Amino acid sequence: MSQFIQLTETFLGDYPVLEIFQSLCRYMRNGYVETEEEKMTRLMKAHREVQQLKQRQRIDNLFERWDNEGSGYLEIEEVETIAHKYKDGLERQAINRAKYRTLQKAKQATGQTDTRLTKSEFRDLIYTICDEIPGDNTFEFFVDFVESCVERTYAEKIRGEARKKWLSQIITSADTSAASLETVYRSVFQALYRDAETHGGGKVISANIAMHEQNNKEPARGEYCLRYIAATSDDSAFLLNQVLYKDMPGISFAAVESGKPLHVPRVSNHGNIHFFNPNRAEDDRDGSFVVIPLKDKRKRVFGTLGVDTLRDPHTKSIFITHEIQFYQGISKAFSISYHKVDSKRKTLRITESAISWICRRSEFVHEINVYLVEPDGKDEDYVLRRMMLAQGEKDVKTFYMPSRLERKDNLFRDYLFKCVDNSDTVTADAYGQRHFAFPLRGGDGRAIAVIDISTGEVKAMPKHERKEILRMLKLVQKAQKEINKESLDGERTMVLEAEKENEDVRIEVMFDRLMLMDLRKNVAKLDVRAYAELKSYKDPPQVIHNILKSTLSLFYPEKAKKKEFDDWGACKMLINSELNNKIVAFDPTAEGSENIPADEIGAPLKDIPHGVVAKHSSVPAEYLYNWIFVCLSLIQHTKRMRLNESKIERARSMLRTGLTPDTTARDDDE
Repeated sequence: MSQFIQLTETFLGDYPVLEIFQSLCRYMRNGYVETEEEKMTRLMKAHREVQQLKQRQRIDNLFERWDNEGSGYLEIEEVETIAHKYKDGLERQAINRAKYRTLQKAKQATGQTDTRLTKSEFRDLIYTICDEIPGDNTFEFFVDFVESCVERTYAEKIRGEARKKWLSQIITSADTSAASLETVYRSVFQALYRDAETHGGGKVISANIAMHEQNNKEPARGEYCLRYIAATSDDSAFLLNQVLYKDMPGISFAAVESGKPLHVPRVSNHGNIHFFNPNRAEDDRDGSFVVIPLKDKRKRVFGTLGVDTLRDPHTKSIFITHEIQFYQGISKAFSISYHKVDSKRKTLRITESAISWICRRSEFVHEINVYLVEPDGKDEDYVLRRMMLAQGEKDVKTFYMPSRLERKDNLFRDYLFKCVDNSDTVTADAYGQRHFAFPLRGGDGRAIAVIDISTGEVKAMPKHERKEILRMLKLVQKAQKEINKESLDGERTMVLEAEKENEDVRIEVMFDRLMLMDLRKNVAKLDVRAYAELKSYKDPPQVIHNILKSTLSLFYPEKAKKKEFDDWGACKMLINSELNNKIVAFDPTAEGSENIPADEIGAPLKDIPHGVVAKHSSVPAEYLYNWIFVCLSLIQHTKRMRLNESKIERARSMLRTGLTPDTTARDDDE
């Protein structure tokens, strides 16, 4: 189809005449005749696709029936035991081959060895078994047999339905959370409370969630640590923000390393559990404790879910198998929700960087609003959550309790909903202002956010300004594409030195990095003739002289200190291919970049609006102007980041020596 469309577009040209286009359509409709062979091929393909869909649905239903507690996994030994009974064990070798192939494929995809099957892996196993076993209708016979072996009692079915409903509510909470994890935490703990009351014999439980992090604070105590970020109300006072190190007692790191749940039936008899509550008495440590590892799509552990019954007054409050299986389902639902919210937060962060740039560079932009698209909770429509507002060069305002915009209550903002419906740019007038609504698209092409740019009473922006805004919006979409890809395969793109330092910094500079890469590409295309244009000036416009002065000051600081670049002749001597190579290779976040005097280098550009550069029609000067601005922004950002890190490290070292930051600050002042 794509080849046909490309061929048609090539034939018609970029701007086809309407009459010619309509004539071509009539000719194609009337002249095309499907041969009998093509018709049969099409029908067979359609029939095959329907059969594959039915088989997929049947396998998925079998998985859901088998996984009654909603854990999201099936033990391969359990599946293997039932499969080996097929035809009284005659197909045992074929099933073993299929098992080996499936596990190898899963290991290649995730890099992990796991004896539990996800839904997709279970589907692969069934298909592979049917491929290995010879004969017609093998799929039907084999699946019929397995279905007959997997039966649930009425009580088990009721319990499974209730639990899966609670798990779906956790995932829904992420979709409607306005990029907040608080709602997700609440849904997780509510599901645990309900299940303990309904299916756990009325147990009194406590729960917590910890993140697996790089241990930068005390590396001598282990490369990684667990930081507790959420806990039920009874434990929150002494557990939140606490850190568990590897050299401390506990089973959490064993669960992280094995990737499997660990259960301590009697905490008082274990002897290797760390208690963050110093006031808990020795005789008050009876109860059961289970740790479930939290895994991402590639089965990498990123945290733990802990559940205990230490507050339960009953002496026999031990977790049983179906409860632990449900807790695994909770951990999987939380993992899905966590990564959904994380993806939304990344989207908002890169969008914040983009709209800050747009406001700084576009004098005709009145204000910019950013909306997230979320389900309305009734499965009827969607709502828009107003997340950010940018006005002029002020700091971007983020709304932590964002308002909900519903279609029926916002008739004059209908252009926003049209933008989402069509996943396309919409221009409209509302409340006496011109608005341009741009969609940010997810992996499926649907709008997940809307950037609403208002130019006030200005109906049409200057060409250079509109071009610049479109370029930045294109880069935002490119950054969003990176985030979509990361959420699917977990692979991260890291080009700059700062991006390798930690995840927060990587997202912080992602948009600037994409701008830098785009400008590097443009600068790399400049040839000798382009630079000859700059060198041809005997007495250049002050704007162009200042741009070259700032660019050269970045690479030749000693010459800049001596004011050599005030002389245009000195600047001309350094406009060559070597300068081009320096620009393409320069990393403004590399070690030592925080010592670059960004304010001094940027001083000649301080009062030069972007529009003034565009008016000179000098492509090299425009590229260099944009490039130096992005570099200075990244240099300043890196400087702030590393200054903050050094302050934190200094505070930590003072605390270790018994001093306080306030005391040291006073000593420094004296």
